[in-house]
Amino acid sequence: MRVVLADAGPLIGLARIERLQLLRDLFTTVWITEVIAAELGLTEVVSGTVPSLPGTVLLQEACDQGWLRVAGPCTLPWAPLNPGVDAGEASAIGTALQRRASGDEVLLVIDDRCGRAEARCQGLAVIGTAAVLVLAKEQGLVRACGPLLLALREQGYYLGDGLIAAVLRQVGETHGTP
Repeated sequence: MRVVLADAGPLIGLARIERLQLLRDLFTTVWITEVIAAELGLTEVVSGTVPSLPGTVLLQEACDQGWLRVAGPCTLPWAPLNPGVDAGEASAIGTALQRRASGDEVLLVIDDRCGRAEARCQGLAVIGTAAVLVLAKEQGLVRACGPLLLALREQGYYLGDGLIAAVLRQVGETHGTP
């Protein structure tokens, strides 16, 4: 079984530009950990508190629709080698390792450099938000990546000029460059 797990960053970024549904369209079901659910403010929505993060309402709707699901706690004894890996990233990587150990094929959606390095060190397949947009374009779910990459940046999501240029080259776009 193929399992897609996501860290908070890509979910927040896609929700802020109102493209969270791309994950559903590409992967059908996306899993997060309890730690990431708390980082996203989803526990606040459940408790009736006003969400503090932009996009939290869209994230809660995804949970309500059943395609964004919260995985149970990781029981695999594991700790990151890299001290720069935060609690959410560590929980996603640990859960991915646990799912892989149970025989699942796992893809981790994560953007943080330390988290990606740790996941790769553990032999996990990773994809970032920019690559999600590339897949979405390749599958005809979006017309262009450039405007979406720039929208992410405008929403405070860090994307370097080099990454944006590389993505635009990959998908054959010339406009929308920084």
